[in-house]
Amino acid sequence: MPTVQANDIDIYYEEHGSGEPLLLIMGWGGNAASWTPQIPGLAETFRIIAFDNRGAGRTTAPESPYSITQMADDTVALLDLLDIQRAHVFGVSMGGMIAQELALAHPERVGALILGCTSAGGDRATGFAELRGEIEAFRQENGDKLHDLQWFGDFMKRLWTEGALARSDSQVQDFVLALIRFPPPVHGLRNQAAAIIDHDAHDRLPQTEHHTLVIAGAEDGLIDPQNSVILSGRIPDAQLHIFPGLLHAFHLERPDLVNSMIVDFIGRAR
Repeated sequence: MPTVQANDIDIYYEEHGSGEPLLLIMGWGGNAASWTPQIPGLAETFRIIAFDNRGAGRTTAPESPYSITQMADDTVALLDLLDIQRAHVFGVSMGGMIAQELALAHPERVGALILGCTSAGGDRATGFAELRGEIEAFRQENGDKLHDLQWFGDFMKRLWTEGALARSDSQVQDFVLALIRFPPPVHGLRNQAAAIIDHDAHDRLPQTEHHTLVIAGAEDGLIDPQNSVILSGRIPDAQLHIFPGLLHAFHLERPDLVNSMIVDFIGRAR
């Protein structure tokens, strides 16, 4: 399993395919294996780099607090060690927040920018108060929520459509297996959650210099899709697409649709 030492942690990463580099940044608690439904299709066109964020999977999970800026710096350090000067970036949920910070703080390292089911953050984000309340409640829990089947079942219903869950689609199985094989430590989840609460790029987004595509599921109950509308309005010339009938894991549930859109967008941006 390839790992590199960067920013005082060991970062686990994977590479697939060849071509221009496309960096995949996963959301809260996820890991590189969570991208399994999408990687084969994207690897037909790009050199895919997927990795585990600080606090999740096979990457080090320090006890000390995290920030979105810090995780963006982790990402730059990974690119440096892989000798990648510039990569297209696709970030989802918390990973979309990291992608925003990466593009703003290190614009020369980002080609095309794709932001999925994410938010500019701060108290101007739609549903911020509710999300903050849920995160605070999770952070204050003493038990291991990942081992609470009721909690996990409810969480899955916010990510996937009823049809995908009822059919036990292979994409759902891949997602669950990724968490079972490489479960994030609870303190890592809490530290990532705190970083999500503190993220606020709203006022800086007009500085974004990149061709940007903003995408989300229309029925997302975790991060309100109105946040994608806000993002596309704040980022100059950003394109917006909302996938009808899909939830937070829209990109994993329908990788065929999402991958096709990403490949086409990067081709046009190039």
